[in-house]
Amino acid sequence: MKFIGLRFFTIYGTWGRPDMLIFKYLNKSFNNKTFYLNNFGNHLRDFTHIDDASNIIDKLIKKKIKKNYNIFNICSNNPININQLINKIDNTIKIKTKIKKIAKNNIEVLNTNGDNRKIKKYLNIKKFKNIFNEIEKIIKWYKVEKIWKLK
Repeated sequence: MKFIGLRFFTIYGTWGRPDMLIFKYLNKSFNNKTFYLNNFGNHLRDFTHIDDASNIIDKLIKKKIKKNYNIFNICSNNPININQLINKIDNTIKIKTKIKKIAKNNIEVLNTNGDNRKIKKYLNIKKFKNIFNEIEKIIKWYKVEKIWKLK
């Protein structure tokens, strides 16, 4: 049997998971609540836009598999500092969110960074979306949909 394994790295975008950083942060910001930021925000995440992940899956479905198995990282290969992302969100929404920076917890991974060279070569992909260019679209969508209202 031939198969492909996919390792996804922090997928983001509209209709994203409500328990992920961006939506949790927006929820706290717009509801004037305190956001608890692990590791004082000094960790890195390799954010991958949902459109990039969907595009890869679509191309893989259509591609003739030559090997019995393959494993690919689905990532931008561009780890982002969480403090920088928080600053970008704050500058975009023009709200000074209350943040309580806390120490690293035992399960927190300090750096997620995948190597996407293999998938880029396999599917001839040139680039991935940059989260800093996408944040404004996500915030506009969030304001309209107000779909994720966490406590």
